[in-house]
Amino acid sequence: MLVLIEMVTNKDTLKPAYSAKCEGIIWKIILDENKKIIVWECRTKDKKVSFYAYDFKNQVTLLHNFKFDDDWELSINTVKDGILYFNGHESDFSPVQKGLLAFDLQTKKIIWQNFSISAQLFCNDGIIIFDTKILPRKYRLIAYETGQQLSELNVGDLANYRGLNNTIILPSMTEAKDIIDTTYLLTFNNLNICSYYQKKGEAIDQYIRVEKNGEILMTEILNEQIQKISFDTFFVWHNHLFYIKNKTEIVSYFV
Repeated sequence: MLVLIEMVTNKDTLKPAYSAKCEGIIWKIILDENKKIIVWECRTKDKKVSFYAYDFKNQVTLLHNFKFDDDWELSINTVKDGILYFNGHESDFSPVQKGLLAFDLQTKKIIWQNFSISAQLFCNDGIIIFDTKILPRKYRLIAYETGQQLSELNVGDLANYRGLNNTIILPSMTEAKDIIDTTYLLTFNNLNICSYYQKKGEAIDQYIRVEKNGEILMTEILNEQIQKISFDTFFVWHNHLFYIKNKTEIVSYFV
């Protein structure tokens, strides 16, 4: 189910931006810094994988419950300038990455793929890869748009490259012995954003709360019947607050 929430006019009320729910559990979220696109991966108990993407700059849904025709073992790796990069795996039971596939989010088409390489690093200059069949590893720099080689690299060259960055802002954690006393706090644009735990009978629930000048603007439950501390609480990116609700829904507000 996809819900695009209309803005509200009260200046002292948070303005909802986007919400979408998947049938399984949100497994991974990646961000396109230049295009302001968020991409997330959802997995069900029977290992079915689907993909979602939303363009915050143009307020357009790019992917919703998208699946490839072939049931490949793919996971989202990186998204840059509107191109989503997937990696494969050596086998159904192995976490070791193998293969790269570049997918255009606008056209919904694969623009190149190579299942004999693995990515070492996504950087501004290109993708540093190595051939999984060759030992010792020989590194190459390939182009984002075509997958074609730009240059060969020595091991010593790798230190000259830096991975892609984004402007995500994460909360600071107030660590405590008891889960009830553990909180996450982020101050942004005169807002105090906090996630915390409360007992509900014998169970523990997790909440998020947003305050401004001592006034509570929003309180919502994040997870029910928590068994352990959750580290994936919330973050701010390009003036949007994001959090995952009940592990199945991503929610965003303007902040």
